[in-house]
Amino acid sequence: MNARIVSFATVLDIVVLVGLGLGLIFAPLTLIWAFDDGFSTDLLMSWAAAVDIWFLGHGVPLSFTVPPDLADALSLGALSRDFTVDVALLGIGLLTLLWGFRMGRRESTAVYPLLVWTLAVGTLVLLSLALVVFMPQQVVSMPVIDALVRPALFLASGLAVAAWVGPHSSGKSLLQSALPGSLADILRAGFTAGSAAVAGVVSFAALSVAVLLIVSFATVITIFESLQPGVMGSIALAVAQLAILPTLIVWAATWIVGPGFTLGTGALVSPLGTNLQIVPALPVLGIVPTDPPTFAFAVVALPVLAAFILGVAVGPRVVDRGGLAGNRADIGFLSQPLVKLAATAGVAGAVSAGFGGLLASLTSGSLGPGRFQLVGPDPAAVMLWWGLEVALGVLMGSIAAVQNRSRQRAGR
Repeated sequence: MNARIVSFATVLDIVVLVGLGLGLIFAPLTLIWAFDDGFSTDLLMSWAAAVDIWFLGHGVPLSFTVPPDLADALSLGALSRDFTVDVALLGIGLLTLLWGFRMGRRESTAVYPLLVWTLAVGTLVLLSLALVVFMPQQVVSMPVIDALVRPALFLASGLAVAAWVGPHSSGKSLLQSALPGSLADILRAGFTAGSAAVAGVVSFAALSVAVLLIVSFATVITIFESLQPGVMGSIALAVAQLAILPTLIVWAATWIVGPGFTLGTGALVSPLGTNLQIVPALPVLGIVPTDPPTFAFAVVALPVLAAFILGVAVGPRVVDRGGLAGNRADIGFLSQPLVKLAATAGVAGAVSAGFGGLLASLTSGSLGPGRFQLVGPDPAAVMLWWGLEVALGVLMGSIAAVQNRSRQRAGR
């Protein structure tokens, strides 16, 4: 396989990725410019808005400075003229991450890993720099370093996940060769259980959001009709809601875990209690329950149950022979079964806490002026809840699995 061809294909891949991401945003804005505005406004402003939204989708904070005359026309107070929006529209970032995963699974990446990684990340950084430098002057600004680094981190995360997925992945092989066997087994089992626990809760959250969209369809339509967006506005609104849908799924996951999320200062949504106030006028937010059932707190058991099942799966892999008493010939600290299982549970809890905190950080922050400067989950609370739930579940499940295997062998 020719390195030049791989280099060209990698650069072209990133150009297509950026073009696709921007095109999905710019297309509906162009339709609004053509049909609703009648070509009367500057198309460059629509392009600048598309670039801003693309960066926001990767977690880049946007700072708005509204001119005084426009602020007065919109009835914004003096304190609301300067505000920040930094809640990521994860639908856009997810596209970049999945694109990186797709690139990482290619045969060319396995042959030239350093070349593909360097060119892919470097090309995305250069394209991000070009977007920032050539962006028209407007009321929105962003930190240049964040604009260069954060989209590249999404792409690199996809490449990294691809390096760890599969039985013959390079990441697992490197870990196995660099660490002692027992420690590598603990880390691998803990990482698998922790990441799978997060994936399981997020998957259940996605299913819950889908069910709520069906159940609350009438409320969503009522909010949509109250906005009177028009045909082109409806298209733009649909694209915006698709972009924010993964963010809502993360919020639902934090609700399942326990700490929940806020929809503005003083508006908490959690299974332990809900206090909703004014909700942003986005139709999809009509699915947020205003009065959850009294038994909603029981949903917190789901992450523990998922972790318990994963503990049952990984426990026998860590303790490959004997029971909890272990083997007298094994005198090393990490050779003791209970130590292995506890360490595995600790790694699983740390991994789930890390992933949970990362997701919460990306989907929390400011969504506008006033009381909407505090929106989303609390990353510290999410890390604490998710880490403890997964560690406890994995520990109980792995101990139960090892004990059950010992009883089965003793009964033969």
